[in-house]
Amino acid sequence: MSVSQPFVQLPLVAEKPSTLVDQIAQGLIRYIAAKGLRPGDRLPSERELVRMVGASRLPLREAISVLKGLGVLEVKHGKGIFVRRLDLSTLFGKLSPLLRVQGGMDLPALFEVRMHLETSIAQIAASRRESEHLERLQASVEAMQDTLEDRPSYVRHDMAFHQELARATGNPIFHVLMATIGDLLCELQFMYRDSVEIRRLAIAEHQAILEAVRQGQPEQARQAMLQHLQNAIGRVERKSNIQ
Repeated sequence: MSVSQPFVQLPLVAEKPSTLVDQIAQGLIRYIAAKGLRPGDRLPSERELVRMVGASRLPLREAISVLKGLGVLEVKHGKGIFVRRLDLSTLFGKLSPLLRVQGGMDLPALFEVRMHLETSIAQIAASRRESEHLERLQASVEAMQDTLEDRPSYVRHDMAFHQELARATGNPIFHVLMATIGDLLCELQFMYRDSVEIRRLAIAEHQAILEAVRQGQPEQARQAMLQHLQNAIGRVERKSNIQ
């Protein structure tokens, strides 16, 4: 039996796979999507998967290992293979150094995207946020304050604020888009002019965004985000001028 035939039937078809392992990995992703499997759902047994793909155990296990590394699957010994909840932030976090170097994604390009994307996110979030979003946003601001003198931790909470704001829109695509740039921004943080006082001013900017969102004021939230991003751009430009 050929490898491609059962893929077509199940439907585990991948376009122009480069290797058999790639074909099986892409096929498993298509199978999960076609069957509507959710996080925590179990895939067929390894023996059944071998029969389905028409290949040996070795390439199947390699494909499963690839998907484990991407956070798509989880293998529980003695229990089976399970679908994991896809964490895009983690996935892009692993890739962000390569994306920055190979994709030409510098700060000007990222800020251009942010000026359009995040002002809209703040505007929409002000109309749709729920109480749990406000609680998490407030927690992020407080964590920024608590880690004021610990730059890596401060930056992590800063990014968490922006991710939570995207969640508050109720549109998961905004969260996906923010996940694609959040870790890139972390990678490029060294280009900012930085000090404890600058971080303190940035916390006030985040608090202004939060208050507008809390009060359900879309235009004020958009303006507060715009001001925050303009200030951030200024900090980058001033550092470049100093150097």
